[in-house]
Amino acid sequence: MSKSKKIFIGVFGFLLGMVVGFLISPIKKGIEIGNNCGNSPNYYGREGVCETI
Repeated sequence: MSKSKKIFIGVFGFLLGMVVGFLISPIKKGIEIGNNCGNSPNYYGREGVCETI
């Protein structure tokens, strides 16, 4: 087996593992893009639940 074929198989396996890992990983609270620096219209009440103003 040539060196380039070994590298291709290694990279392909790594990327395939990443994709499969993302697909089967549990998402607890959805996906949030950005940060919550306190400059948003949401706040957390006494129960720790995010409420919208």
